[in-house]
Amino acid sequence: MSAFSRLWRRAPLWRLSLVSMVAFGGITALYPPDWLVGLYSPLGKFAHHPAAVPDSDTASPENVRNETGQNGQTGNDSHDYGTAQGAVPPIEAQLFDLMPLAGRQLPLPAGIWHPVLTETSGPHGEISSNILIRTDRGVVTGVILVQATTASVPSSVMSPHSCHEKEAYFTRKLDAPADAVQCIATGVTLTPQGDIRSRDDINWAFGRLQLLGFPMPPVWGVASWDYVVNTPDGGKNFENVMIALSPADPGTARIKTSLSDWSPEGLGTSPFSGRFMQDVKEWLTRWAPVLMQGYKGTLQPSPDRIRPEASDPAWHGTAAALPT
Repeated sequence: MSAFSRLWRRAPLWRLSLVSMVAFGGITALYPPDWLVGLYSPLGKFAHHPAAVPDSDTASPENVRNETGQNGQTGNDSHDYGTAQGAVPPIEAQLFDLMPLAGRQLPLPAGIWHPVLTETSGPHGEISSNILIRTDRGVVTGVILVQATTASVPSSVMSPHSCHEKEAYFTRKLDAPADAVQCIATGVTLTPQGDIRSRDDINWAFGRLQLLGFPMPPVWGVASWDYVVNTPDGGKNFENVMIALSPADPGTARIKTSLSDWSPEGLGTSPFSGRFMQDVKEWLTRWAPVLMQGYKGTLQPSPDRIRPEASDPAWHGTAAALPT
């Protein structure tokens, strides 16, 4: 018997100390304090930082959230969102067809969707946010970013809806009651670099996806739907659904054209990018009424597992690929 074996059997206090040292060392590596990351920066690359849940004493309009526009660019937001509280659900969870959202229904495009981040924000937690992804052979083919209110919020909390987006490829206002606005828009965005230390929910979510090793295309076609209702108290109820769709070849993150073909000028001259964005526009036009039914809560589960309108331009699967 070696000296280590004898010590392990006869010295329980030493054995406990050794096990505790390894366990707490691992916890320190996964959840290092900021001063330790400052001393040894590589820890920040694989550490878990709940960046979407800022401390209440540091939460301010500047560091709680950076607003992301239709073109995917981020900038400082001066709105008062209050303190955001986020959660990281198991990414293995599977969602399809319908998802409960803020007391309503969110119809999902075709395929199996996985939650990446959920968040509650607003002056008193009135805004529910979710980020979902869809994959095909391990490659991300779609990302949904949705925000919806559970109660009215001040107008200052909202960002301009899609029809006010100057860099949108296509915009259209749809029929809505006199006290409401319904709008759809399409555009192009680049994949965010992602940072799990960021307080911006979108950057944090993409940082998590990159950390988990999900391949993603460099560019996306974006379909947006906004519905905003004026409330008697002078506030707003709203739902914003932004769906990023991959133009890459099935099962890959490669695109057939250069990034310049996805600029406003390139979309008018490149057959591939122009056709893809036209497909996104036509699909969004068909999908918007389904989103409106979900907002009203009048949808029933689809008996065919995939609604006729749900097959978006980035969907390459079949109904057989969905769980029964």
